[in-house]
Amino acid sequence: MPDQLVTLDVRAAWKRVPLMFIAALALAGAWYGVRWLIGGTMAENAPDFETAEAAVRLAPRDPQSHLKLARLHRVSFEPEELPLALEQYEQAAALAPNDWLIWLEMGRARGTSGDTEGGILAVRRAAELAPNYAQPRWHLGNLLLRDGQTDAAFAELRRAADADPTLRPQVFNLAWQVFKQDMPQVIRTVGNTPEARAQLTTVLVGRNRLDDALALWAGLSAAEQKENWAAGETLVRALYDAKRYRSALQVSQEMGAVNPSETAAGQVTNGSFESDIGPPGKKFFDWQVAPLPQAQITVDPRAPHGGKRSLRVIFNAPAQLDFRNVLQFVVVEPSTRYRLSFYVRAEDLRSASTPVLLVFDAADMNAALGSSAPIATGTSDWQQLVIEFTTTPRTEAIMLRMDRAPCADGACPIYGKVWYDDFDLQRTTGRAAAR
Repeated sequence: MPDQLVTLDVRAAWKRVPLMFIAALALAGAWYGVRWLIGGTMAENAPDFETAEAAVRLAPRDPQSHLKLARLHRVSFEPEELPLALEQYEQAAALAPNDWLIWLEMGRARGTSGDTEGGILAVRRAAELAPNYAQPRWHLGNLLLRDGQTDAAFAELRRAADADPTLRPQVFNLAWQVFKQDMPQVIRTVGNTPEARAQLTTVLVGRNRLDDALALWAGLSAAEQKENWAAGETLVRALYDAKRYRSALQVSQEMGAVNPSETAAGQVTNGSFESDIGPPGKKFFDWQVAPLPQAQITVDPRAPHGGKRSLRVIFNAPAQLDFRNVLQFVVVEPSTRYRLSFYVRAEDLRSASTPVLLVFDAADMNAALGSSAPIATGTSDWQQLVIEFTTTPRTEAIMLRMDRAPCADGACPIYGKVWYDDFDLQRTTGRAAAR
């Protein structure tokens, strides 16, 4: 009608505009987030360049996508790929400037490309971001060493080894080469902490520098030697294998591996068998007993000669038996006369060749220094046997070994039981005149 007024209410539409704008932002953010998530997942599992590049297109602001693509370029080993890897590293670092791993990998890539200075700057930034991590310090030290900055390089390498002690042998090897086996310089460069010196001892053992290893080990206090037990054990075994028995015993005593009052030079350890006998090869200067099916060897608490126990051997061998399974190394003086005494008893012992005890120079097993009389067959109570012998001018240790001579006809069965007890070693004269 002409006289009617039409009114339009637009307030509801204007109210919906902000809501629509917020909804549009939410949709855009969701789409961006989904793209980032998909791109990141693709980058993490990307097997090839095409997948990694697609991940970068989906999530161009994701530093991990660029990092993955950079790694693929770097490991391709094609010279033209390295600049592409560096470009991706740069973009990743720009997107995540506080990620130490990105700076570390970028620095290593720069160093590989010949840009040592740029590599040092990048890896130094990684070390600043992760000051307590070993990897940045290790790679920074290597780049500095390549650049000729020796002092600064080893300062970083020391910090890397302090953070990760497994790196220390590699630091020693580098110092060994750089300073041309100058031991004082190597020690000053690598570090003078007890842990560093102990680890250097093992490196020297590996290089067969036993005198240097001994000198370095001697510089540690008794408490420090006990704290670095593994290094001391490595040194003892190396000395033992090199037939340097006196030094091996001394280091064992200093590090607390043996009790000096029980295991000492010129003394049979556990001569009355009051202590248990461990597996062979664990204690170098104690009884070592290897199992033998036809000779049962045990510590027996019944009817000992002295103390509370003795060593019992039960023989049940219908054929030839090489009985050489009980032995002990004893450190002695060279060119010296000794008297070894011990007690034996037997029960129903039957054989044409009964056990004896032999004394050898530990460094020369070709001929015995002395031998006991064979144990009498049958049954007998405790009897003392004595061996007198003289060590050679080069003797450091002797080996005591329970043994038996082979029979003339080759077939030599043995049956019965034998007990041993109260081994005692005495020096009867001073050093004998050397022949």
